[in-house]
Amino acid sequence: MTRPAQGVLFDMDGLLLDTERLFFECFTLTRAHFALPETPEVYLRSIGLRQDQSDEVIRESLPREIGLDQFNAQWDKRIAVRFAEDIPLKHGALPLLQMLAASGYKMAVATSTKTATARAHLAKAGLLPHIRDVIGGDLVKRGKPDPETYHKAAALIGLTASQCIAFEDSETGTRAALASSALTVQIPDLVPPSKTLIAQGHLIAPNLIEGAVKAGLIRPQALP
Repeated sequence: MTRPAQGVLFDMDGLLLDTERLFFECFTLTRAHFALPETPEVYLRSIGLRQDQSDEVIRESLPREIGLDQFNAQWDKRIAVRFAEDIPLKHGALPLLQMLAASGYKMAVATSTKTATARAHLAKAGLLPHIRDVIGGDLVKRGKPDPETYHKAAALIGLTASQCIAFEDSETGTRAALASSALTVQIPDLVPPSKTLIAQGHLIAPNLIEGAVKAGLIRPQALP
């Protein structure tokens, strides 16, 4: 069952921007650079976390002779090269934001990425003009899965989280959205939702457009 909403809150990486695969590819190349095993499970555990939390996951996977700063410097170089080309969008991201803006919905991005970086990536991808505000992991005391990011994002657009619909991809982010009392729509990206998470009863869809239809934000006949 859906409920009327005045605002829409979006995670960013893996939801609006198809960046998690690029991060993962660059992570794997960086592991190879240091002659380390691939350990994809390490990267997958870091999805949705604020940088300090993600850093701890990465740090624990590194041998003593390879420091986190050293690893991240190589990883960041590879990411910068990939992002210099373009920042790919997830299916339906731009048309959905355009339709929601035309319908008068207030929209904000609630991401674990640093705010300045998030704004730059959204601008380069052509999405920022449709977003009223952005709150990143550097502007909250408690990162996801704590709901603080969603409460603050809602406040930025003059609403409470319970007046909003939140879109997420990761397990960590979805738990944050659910804890905020926003009606939550999960669009899984690299990691499928766990059975425990599915039991929460939130909406799950294969892409943003279908998720918006399920949430009652748009009607199928209104799709371009």
